Amino acid sequence: MKHQSRRPSPFCLSSYAAMTLLVPAIALLGATPEPTTSARRAPTVCASPQPGPAQPEATVAAEPRVQAPIEGLWQRFDGVADGDPMRFYYFHDGAMGLYRYGKVGYTNTHSFDYAADGETLSLHFRKSGERYRLRYRVERADGREWLVLPDDPREDGETRYFRVARGGQTAPAIDDDAARDSKLAPAAIGGRLWGDERRYATGGMGFVIYQLQHQSIDGRGVGWFHRGDYDEWTTEAFTYRQQGDSMVVMFSVRGEEAVTPISISEVEDDDGEARRELTLAADPRDFWRAHSYRDMGPTFASAGYRDVVAWDPSFAVRR
Repeated sequence: MKHQSRRPSPFCLSSYAAMTLLVPAIALLGATPEPTTSARRAPTVCASPQPGPAQPEATVAAEPRVQAPIEGLWQRFDGVADGDPMRFYYFHDGAMGLYRYGKVGYTNTHSFDYAADGETLSLHFRKSGERYRLRYRVERADGREWLVLPDDPREDGETRYFRVARGGQTAPAIDDDAARDSKLAPAAIGGRLWGDERRYATGGMGFVIYQLQHQSIDGRGVGWFHRGDYDEWTTEAFTYRQQGDSMVVMFSVRGEEAVTPISISEVEDDDGEARRELTLAADPRDFWRAHSYRDMGPTFASAGYRDVVAWDPSFAVRR
């Protein structure tokens, strides 16, 4: 392991604290779209704080109304294979949430603030500034709970999402033993978050992060590449294998495979703490140029979540 001279750290304590909250994009069996209704109406952006006129309830005996909190993960599609459609709303119990869309293995995420009052849901998307005030209801059908949005601001008309997880705290626990072992092993790259976070001269802050889950005995693992800012970002799934001083990365949705030499060095932060740095000599997500990523801390164990455990940076800090 090389040791380099002291250099300023681009990371702040707030961004590290943000690592403690995750959002699962759980892929279940099948790829069946949600039940639909015949009524389709365009979403409406409401400048007025007053909700629209109440609509008559459909007389469907199979879907009685259920009193249930909105907090939790609500998903539109079942899906398990890379490339299956993905849409979900996640309502955290701190009045913050996420809308994620795309395909299993490659998604875009928008963060928002929300308030649920009776049968009215207010959404404020942080980056775009869009504000919506819409009706919602929770129903039970086919053995599931459904969140029904008659005027879904991100879809065409009425949309239904089934509950995947209840409550706003859905983060798995840190695997302390594995995280400690990974940090002590100089050559290990799995089980860590490797990131490059920068403030822009034009304002705001952006990041790129390789989230590497723990490796098997032959160096294989799964991971996610995140790019964006703390209000909107993309997430791309991949598998990887570390082979000595090289890493093979396979981005499944795009069908792209890349090989890059890698090296690990040690740098000193402003506080004098030694921190590892991973350099990809031909970074496939930076147009094949060399790019260095600091060790931002342990990733999280995915026990209880069969598919994607995607890092979420938006909940810990209110800027």
